[in-house]
Amino acid sequence: METRFLLRAFSPGLLPAALALLTVAVPQWAQAQATLDKIKSRGQINVGYRALAAPFSFHQTAEKPLGYSIAFCQPIIESLRQAAGNRNLPVRYIETEVDARVRLLAEGSVDLLCENVTDTPERRARMDFSTPIYIDAIQVAVRNKDKIVTLAQLQGKSIVGIDGSTAAPALQRYGQPRSLNWQFAKAVNPDAALGQLQMGWAAGYARDGVMLAAQLAALPDAADYSILPDRLSVETIAIAYRKGDAAMGALVNASIKESMRSGAAQGWYEQWFLKPAKPGGKPLATAMPAEMKALFEAAKAN
Repeated sequence: METRFLLRAFSPGLLPAALALLTVAVPQWAQAQATLDKIKSRGQINVGYRALAAPFSFHQTAEKPLGYSIAFCQPIIESLRQAAGNRNLPVRYIETEVDARVRLLAEGSVDLLCENVTDTPERRARMDFSTPIYIDAIQVAVRNKDKIVTLAQLQGKSIVGIDGSTAAPALQRYGQPRSLNWQFAKAVNPDAALGQLQMGWAAGYARDGVMLAAQLAALPDAADYSILPDRLSVETIAIAYRKGDAAMGALVNASIKESMRSGAAQGWYEQWFLKPAKPGGKPLATAMPAEMKALFEAAKAN
């Protein structure tokens, strides 16, 4: 059986707020003082990313990371360079983990998080988010030989997820009203989580659907796994920046809007979601969700 990933509509209540971010009035770049001052004094732009978050951010070689979120951050970096008055300002890419990225951003060790960061109310208390760059959902991968085709069949079984991710609360919110109970096992990273599923220590592996698809597609035995169609949550992926820096937010959102307006973001989508993320890999072939099309169209209309 082939691994499949289906994108469906997400909660309509989120779309107006996302569209509104695209129409925010944009102050001039020089107003991005809080983060910009740190960048100037440091003499360097620090970008946080995750190495195991394809197709959003990942390592293909030992050099700088690649991916959909990384592509969105390139013009943001150029805007920050121009605002700092130094077009040659160096950039340092700092690999982060789920449990450390909030702290690194809050303390000023990184200026942007260019990865698969989900905008949630809990995280908004400690960081701010750009307009969405992708809409996803938590889904669950299973082994075909276990003959699990519905979430209900996971009742009472163990589901593994990455510690500190949105998988655990998504499972809880989805399961409680449906009287579905399962044990949540924590893994330190995606490889460890997948290992638990492969060994049969967990009956399911919960993660953002598109990253599950990317992770499974890279396996030589990818056909031995499937992603259940149930969508447990709405995962609004965005670029994160320091809490309370409104001018930085304006700079970031202006850049994202321009990338969508110009068609550059469409090209990035096609590169990272419709083509193989890595040489010799399999394409995800995930059609663009209607909500993403609406964001792109709104950017072009303003």
